[in-house]
Amino acid sequence: MAKRMYLPTCFRKPLLALALAGFTLPAAALDLSEAYRLALEQDAAYKAAQAEADARREVLPQARAQLMPNVSMNLSRSRNHTDRDSLTALGRTVSDSYDYFSSNYGITLRQPLFRKYNFALYQQAGYDVESAEANLDKSLQDLLVRLSGTYFEALMAQDQYALVLAQKEAYGIQLAAARRAFEAGHGTRTDIDDAQARYDMTLAQELEAAQNLGYTRRQLQVIVNEPVDVLSQLDPERMQLQGPAPASAEEWIARGEEINPELRAMRANIESALREVEKARAGHMPTVDLIAQRTKSSSENNVSINTAYDTSMVGLQASIPLFAGGYVNSQVRQAQANLKRLEQQYEARRREVSQMIRKEFQSVTEGVLKVHALQQAERSADQAVISNQKGFQAGTRTQVDILNAQQQRMNTRRDLAQARYQYILSRIRLQGLVQSLNQEEMETLNRWLRRS
Repeated sequence: MAKRMYLPTCFRKPLLALALAGFTLPAAALDLSEAYRLALEQDAAYKAAQAEADARREVLPQARAQLMPNVSMNLSRSRNHTDRDSLTALGRTVSDSYDYFSSNYGITLRQPLFRKYNFALYQQAGYDVESAEANLDKSLQDLLVRLSGTYFEALMAQDQYALVLAQKEAYGIQLAAARRAFEAGHGTRTDIDDAQARYDMTLAQELEAAQNLGYTRRQLQVIVNEPVDVLSQLDPERMQLQGPAPASAEEWIARGEEINPELRAMRANIESALREVEKARAGHMPTVDLIAQRTKSSSENNVSINTAYDTSMVGLQASIPLFAGGYVNSQVRQAQANLKRLEQQYEARRREVSQMIRKEFQSVTEGVLKVHALQQAERSADQAVISNQKGFQAGTRTQVDILNAQQQRMNTRRDLAQARYQYILSRIRLQGLVQSLNQEEMETLNRWLRRS
């Protein structure tokens, strides 16, 4: 039989207290993939765009219904009272009263055969749905760009805060060293004052960096609708610094003009406006309907009391507009003006999108070179700090020289961090413009992170 294990009495109460009170484990770091999942579920702007797309999709079945048969039924039954006064052959007035029930039942089927307006409306609805789908795609791209941008801006703020803290620590060490040297008779008061001034400056920088860090995390929290405490950190060793593929800006522009969701939506709106012109012109066109009707009535008036009718009818009904006071012509001109407006807006936006693609393409291309250059500059800055420290020990460098070298190293590391994040953000914006920002790309970026 297995022996039971008993905890010493001194451990039982603490463990029991932990079990009853519970204990909080460190919060897991929020990575980009998890933020992507939460954003799809929680972002209010994207959920609103989905609802808008659902609403706009309904215009197609509504327009289709205008081409389908319409069946209606009418029922009526009433109690009637009639007083009748009539003259006899002798000129005397005779009064009669009638009380009777009348009823009328009918069913009517109307099938449009030729209605130019309805046909154009149906085609227009198709383009309206296409525009809605494109706008939903745009909302998704906007969400991913906004999420990724906010996430990496928060990481950049986090890195900036860490750099300030590291610089503060380094200045604190230099300040203490300057004071010890002054007390030992080897240093000067100027060394203490300079180190103190730099240390005090980092205190202000620390406050600003902390505020920026909190602000960027709150921005991310608005998107994912959850508290953001810890973020996965960017691992420079995992980053894949690659230029855009294909390496031609013109190919990216051509691709963007074809599949950019905003431009697709605007092209669909232009097609919809063309159908609006057709709808306006339909005011000059006749309409033809097929009508089938069956009615049954009983005592429908006071001269057919106790008489029933059962009638069936099938026929065509045509309506031909003749004159509307210029109303139709005005509608056509109005629709044509709106069409021209949409065409010019599309052309203006197409040029803007092309310029934005070219700008982001160049930023990604130059970002690779800039990161490589700053990585070399960081190595040089590290070596400069070491050289100045050795020179100080040898008496050829001053305390101020060391502080300047440390400041230069901090500036280089800050610029390098910014360059890395700017490269990522430019890459994200470029792909968002050509609708290639998707879950696969988000997973690629997520692999560049490491759990805190």
